[in-house]
Amino acid sequence: MKKILSTLLAASLMLLGTTAFAQMSVNAGYINSTRTAKNAESANANGAYAGISFNLPVAGGLAVAPGLYYSMITSTDVASLGSLYSGKGTFMEHAINVPVYVNYGFALAPDTKFFIFGGPTAQYGLASTVKTENNIAGLVAVNGKVDNYENEDYARFNVYLGGGVGFQAGAFQVTVGYDYGMMPLYKDTDQHRSNLKLGVGFLF
Repeated sequence: MKKILSTLLAASLMLLGTTAFAQMSVNAGYINSTRTAKNAESANANGAYAGISFNLPVAGGLAVAPGLYYSMITSTDVASLGSLYSGKGTFMEHAINVPVYVNYGFALAPDTKFFIFGGPTAQYGLASTVKTENNIAGLVAVNGKVDNYENEDYARFNVYLGGGVGFQAGAFQVTVGYDYGMMPLYKDTDQHRSNLKLGVGFLF
């Protein structure tokens, strides 16, 4: 896994070295993240991402776009037994993402195009926690916080494969994309995370 991440990082840095020919964009958007496993209910989290990418023309409408992004996702689960018990668990995860996308644009008018993109994204987790708040009969409050990365089976690294479509008009663009995590969230399990992303960007 670390070799894959190192390869993607090296490729991105090498491509970023050619920024004299690249078009930089600043991008941000919404994430809907789903954790799935066989014979288990899916779990959803919502969040946001922001970062930069460099579009490097190859030939015609073909280009390569490495980037560097920060992402955050969070979810809250609430449980209660009348007035006897109430509890809340808040999951939050922060990560650095390095996509290396290949894209192809179709010109619709001057400075306006539709494009498709796809490729791998390496992810490194910065922090992943679950904060719990429990109240028993309104008398006893038990709170706690768990660091998921203290569990050696919980993966800090992942590689996502995905793609999407976008529309660019002048310096503004809108994208919709989907990524699927190739590595399980926990060792020896079938739990995987997928992300649906809606974003906007500004090109320089």
